[in-house]
Amino acid sequence: MQAGSTYAAVVGAVIGKLRSERAIGQGDLAAAVGVGQPAWSRIEKGGSALTVDQLARAAAALNCSPSYILEMADKTVSEMRNQNFQVSYEKPKRESPEKDNTGLLLLGGAALAALIIAANKNN
Repeated sequence: MQAGSTYAAVVGAVIGKLRSERAIGQGDLAAAVGVGQPAWSRIEKGGSALTVDQLARAAAALNCSPSYILEMADKTVSEMRNQNFQVSYEKPKRESPEKDNTGLLLLGGAALAALIIAANKNN
């Protein structure tokens, strides 16, 4: 089994990093997006994928554009591939985010955060 992640998890981790940098609580961002804190936690962990509307609301609350979030995610995916990690574009299974449906050994939050920082160190 190859180590990697899903694109939804990368986007969620990017948003989580931006939220943390801006000292915004998870519950506050969840409220701004219009979901409950448990649902938002699943989004940041990659267990659920954002809708386009949710991405736009999250970006507004983070004072950035949706394209900035996706650009950071794309840079992270590129860095992951440079380090021989796979990225799946399959929709995550909501009922069990720890058990991946893509055949990947999922990277944890800390590993994804390190890759986000490495990929976006020029920002």
